[in-house]
Amino acid sequence: MFRDLIRQVEANCELASCRQAGSFSLCGLLMRLRLLYKWKHGLPPWREPEPGDVLGWIADQETAWEEREGESWQELGVNGLWLDPFDAIKVNSFLTPGGLAYGAGLCRGLAPTFFLGELAEVRREGDLTILVLDTELARDLDGTPAMRQGELIYARRQSLAFYLWDRLADPSRQGRRFLRAGCSPPEVPLSGLLKDPEGHQEVWERLVSGELEALIHHELGEARETSLARAFPVILELFPQTLLEQWLRALKDALAEVNEAGRLTYLIAGRRLPSLALMLAFQPGFYPLLLPELEPAFMNLASSGDWDILEEARQSALTRLRRVARELTDLLEEHENTTPEDLRNLLTSRFLTPLGL
Repeated sequence: MFRDLIRQVEANCELASCRQAGSFSLCGLLMRLRLLYKWKHGLPPWREPEPGDVLGWIADQETAWEEREGESWQELGVNGLWLDPFDAIKVNSFLTPGGLAYGAGLCRGLAPTFFLGELAEVRREGDLTILVLDTELARDLDGTPAMRQGELIYARRQSLAFYLWDRLADPSRQGRRFLRAGCSPPEVPLSGLLKDPEGHQEVWERLVSGELEALIHHELGEARETSLARAFPVILELFPQTLLEQWLRALKDALAEVNEAGRLTYLIAGRRLPSLALMLAFQPGFYPLLLPELEPAFMNLASSGDWDILEEARQSALTRLRRVARELTDLLEEHENTTPEDLRNLLTSRFLTPLGL
């Protein structure tokens, strides 16, 4: 029924991958290409393909990208209509009754991203709609497990499974500390799960489900946080693809983690220590600078079992980060007539230099 639509979304996904590729480091690009290969070839997250097969496929992908460079996005044919591929709400109005969900938006570097998958669940959280996707029928290089577009939140279970396994199988040295301290499912040690995932399939599925809920609450936290509403678009317009933009995005994410509707509040309420360990083990590079309270609070919690320590750290971080957001907003309004170069120097001196950036 949707065969032609799937091909159209696949074509847009390939074009989107081409445009996304330049936003990643070589290492990051190769990692994402490997995960995309595994998805396209129906491999489970833990099965590694032959290196030669992957390299040959990557060469074919690069050739296809070169051939399609400069092409326009394909409109999507649904129910006899031709729809804008970026109008996800309109597209989903036709697809969700048939059990599919479609996503479109902007990812890293403001590059377009698209995906199409089987719809597992629809939820409502006030004015927000959450679409939970299971098996994906089309996707691009990005593969972000959860994202928000306006009042729509996407949670992508299959993409998360690939992402989560990749991180668990090869954590950073810093990440191992958190995993050892708090991430072992009650049924089996983490090392046992990693050694024999097929023999512990139910444990793995529960772990993925738990992390999907945690990511959904990050997106809920982002949707409810208004402290950067005025500053965010100004910085994106004036200083795209700069360290200032990276810091601002990290600040926005950090606020979403620790606010009243965010992931950390959810994890504390449910005493979800394994998910907390995963959150800190895989934290982005700016998080230790923006949320220095969390690591000592986590280690104290892991040894004492006292969740109040973590709640105090969350509240302290939230108060401090909202103060930063308010100061940023005030500075932008106060210096709205300042030249971009002078404004950039001012903001760098005030917010980045104290962090060692």
